[in-house]
Amino acid sequence: MKKYSFLAAMLLIAGCSAVPPAEMRLPPALAGQPRQTLPIEGLGGGGDKGRFYIGPWQGSFTRSEDRLAVFDALVTNRGHAGFVMEGPEISWTIEADCRMRERVVEVGAVSFTPAPMSYACRFTADGQAFPARFELHEVKTGFADNLSRRQRRGEIALGGEVVQISSVHKIAGSPLELASPIGYVFEQAGQPVGAVEINGRPRLILTDPSDKGLARTLTIAGLALALLRDPANSPLEG
Repeated sequence: MKKYSFLAAMLLIAGCSAVPPAEMRLPPALAGQPRQTLPIEGLGGGGDKGRFYIGPWQGSFTRSEDRLAVFDALVTNRGHAGFVMEGPEISWTIEADCRMRERVVEVGAVSFTPAPMSYACRFTADGQAFPARFELHEVKTGFADNLSRRQRRGEIALGGEVVQISSVHKIAGSPLELASPIGYVFEQAGQPVGAVEINGRPRLILTDPSDKGLARTLTIAGLALALLRDPANSPLEG
């Protein structure tokens, strides 16, 4: 009897391990368009440093996170991500230095966020500063956000391209929504031009890969988002 129970348990574990991670549900306007999907390789396993590969772009990255709790009440979450990228539409290299910060007050079972999550990147090109920016912030836009959803919005401006960023919380094939982002959609003039999925094996989605300047900008934004150690998903404890 014990032999069969052990075998059944092992089969159950094997079956669970084969279940793929949840996938992001694409917005209808994006799902109906032709698109190219590029895996973001090299980030698997959640490593703190290494090399990445996204289609014709590649480079190196580092990242870290920490949490500081004062009297178990005031919690400061901080994170860093940095990368060096080379590839099409980049003369030499583009370097990014990205910082995340969030402050939370926890009193018993009640918590509030006097300084919501913010994430921003500074860029250099071949070591020289140039006019570009990336920023992402937690926002509250409705009843669901006030209860649980950790929605993020932001923007990247680089090389003449300005792209708006919004978090995605819906799962493909399910009515469920996640509290933390499963990915992000990129828009210009209210129209989706791409997306990045950050769950499981991250992937970049481009609607017009022939627009090399836009593809470069979305790749940089997608990598910055894939590298973010979001406090909404953090395993760290105060």
